[in-house]
Amino acid sequence: MVTRAKVPTLSDNNVVIRTTHDPEEIRQANRLVFQNYVEDGFWEDDERQIDTNKYLHTPSRTVFVVLEAGKLVGTMSIIEDSAEGLPSDGTQAALMSQLRNREKLAEVSAFAMDRSTTSHRKLIFFLMSFGFQHCFYYMGLDRLIASCKPGHANFYESTLCFSKVSDLTYYDYSHASGYLVSLDLVDAHHLLSAKYPSDSETGKSFYRFLMCDPQPCHRFLPTSLIKRPRERDWARLGLMKVA
Repeated sequence: MVTRAKVPTLSDNNVVIRTTHDPEEIRQANRLVFQNYVEDGFWEDDERQIDTNKYLHTPSRTVFVVLEAGKLVGTMSIIEDSAEGLPSDGTQAALMSQLRNREKLAEVSAFAMDRSTTSHRKLIFFLMSFGFQHCFYYMGLDRLIASCKPGHANFYESTLCFSKVSDLTYYDYSHASGYLVSLDLVDAHHLLSAKYPSDSETGKSFYRFLMCDPQPCHRFLPTSLIKRPRERDWARLGLMKVA
């Protein structure tokens, strides 16, 4: 189904989105995750969870941050599959085993925004765009998965072309029920390009915003570190893969 989605724009030139290895920025990101998770009822109001959650400290974690005038206002992490496993293994072990299937798999985790920031809803899309492009071009990942509460799972499915691959399941560690969602990143190019065609006048599309075009606020790694070339027609390759 073709969907018309307005390509987001930012009027604030002081927004920067990038990866970070800085200990202080990671500390602030973890604190923001803690605040969001307590507010949403996923965690108890006990800051020791920041120290005891192994996935906040694993070397398999890549941390993305959103900075607005130098203040950290958003974060998302990608946990690459490793011998330590992934956060969803504890609840969805059988499905996770099926999804691995020799693919380079990673889990979206520790997604949090400063909700007092008036632009936080718009910044979510710019953070997702950076995350998708970094995962695909720089990390060379094949598939992303996430465990989400129902409302978020519906958004991932309807807007971002993820698929729900589990029944509604209770997650002990978050004290909430949710779905496991999954997205093959090559398929995503085909699915999103078909769902969000380019504007006939501007050439812009929500697909290109998410998967192809760096935005002024994005600070990607040097192009010498790219694992997949941006200039390749990934939408066509995705179509050939599912044909």
